[in-house]
Amino acid sequence: MQGLRFRRAAAVLAALIAFTPSLTSRELSVVRHFTPRDQDVDRYEYVPISVPPGTTRLTITYRYDTKGGANVIDLGVFEPGSLALGSPAFRGWSGGSRDTVTIGIDDASPGYWPGPLPPGEWHVMLGLYKVSPEGVDVTITTTFSREPPGAIKPLPTRNAAPLKRGPDWYVGIVHAHTTESDGVLTTSELIEKARDERLDFIAVTDHNNTTHQRVALDRPDVLVITGEEVTTPNGHFNVWGLGGERDYVDFRIRAGDGALSTLMEKAQRRGAVIGINHPVTDCLACTWTHEVPAAVAAIEIANGSLTARQQSMAMWDTLLRAGRRITAVEGRDWHRGPEPIGAPVLRVRANELSTPAVLDALRRGRAIVMANARMPPPEFTIATDAATVQIGDTLTVPRGTRLHVRVEVPPSLRTARVEWVWNGETLARWPIGSDGRVTDERYAASSGYARVHLVDTDGNLIAVTNPVFVIVR
Repeated sequence: MQGLRFRRAAAVLAALIAFTPSLTSRELSVVRHFTPRDQDVDRYEYVPISVPPGTTRLTITYRYDTKGGANVIDLGVFEPGSLALGSPAFRGWSGGSRDTVTIGIDDASPGYWPGPLPPGEWHVMLGLYKVSPEGVDVTITTTFSREPPGAIKPLPTRNAAPLKRGPDWYVGIVHAHTTESDGVLTTSELIEKARDERLDFIAVTDHNNTTHQRVALDRPDVLVITGEEVTTPNGHFNVWGLGGERDYVDFRIRAGDGALSTLMEKAQRRGAVIGINHPVTDCLACTWTHEVPAAVAAIEIANGSLTARQQSMAMWDTLLRAGRRITAVEGRDWHRGPEPIGAPVLRVRANELSTPAVLDALRRGRAIVMANARMPPPEFTIATDAATVQIGDTLTVPRGTRLHVRVEVPPSLRTARVEWVWNGETLARWPIGSDGRVTDERYAASSGYARVHLVDTDGNLIAVTNPVFVIVR
């Protein structure tokens, strides 16, 4: 860390030495034309920019004719260095949310990292999201400034201590955006909204960057988990548990190119948890068409239209039936609007309110998708004469073993009914007794997985537990 501070300070000093009072800024423009062929051959195009020594601030503006949405071009920036997948030269990404961005030694636009501006060949990265049949001209104007920078702000330190101790069903969401990508609330505003709605945790998952870390994230009553929504041309996935300056997972991946598994495995080795976002959606290039690598630990089931949610749950069940242990999560994907961020939500059974504990609960499947944050979770267990297991556990039994199924429903949810789901198929529907308990007996005939749903009087799903896995020997 001291070495990093020294290098940053040396770079600032070099920039000040090279500062020329007679020339405080210089502007350069270039025009590039792109066609649908360019989009098909390589989704990302790189426009070189030569940054002179002594530059302390770099401002990039790009303009093009959107043709009413027929053209959509995204923006990102690389400093001198490799353009290969996972390159540390990546300085940030704003997608299509900004037409002007600034990167300075002391500060930067949302979605970009401030810091030293090494001279040499930088690259403006253009993501060809949509290109009309006649093509599109993109004008890129870069302004190089040599004005003295302000004070360099270090990355705020994070509190490693848990916010709450002891096991509980903590409530939060794992997919939300800020102004660091295409959300409407700043990071601080989003966290305050989570606090006002009495959420215990929130994962900030901006598109293709983790620059929300530049804001002091710690609050005494809301756990903030650093994440990233990795936005590839063949679907999106969240990575939870990232952290540190300029940390990110590369998004420049196409289905079938073999890079996805490697990138996910590297993130997993760093302690991160990976989940597929909105597997089925009407958003262009947002539906999941990649393979599902072994590193995938979660999948969203409560995002989009009713049909999309049903198809997402079908995909989840397909993976579970194939033997994958994949946790269902809520998929709030909050961007904007007056509606609450805590609807739907995720309840996780964690040993404490800390990032490691919440991520561990996600890995282990100790989670329930709930319709809103006001609803307390049901308790679901399966027992034999020798053992009792809960959501996320595995029960190994001889064939024919009697299984005692028990569901306990909080008072506020007792007008609902309980559905028993085995291997993705609803096999029984039970009313809830006045004491909130549902009990039943089943016999272990074959291996599989069981979960329960709560359905309200209008037929709406209000709770979906993750499975208990049963192995029959």
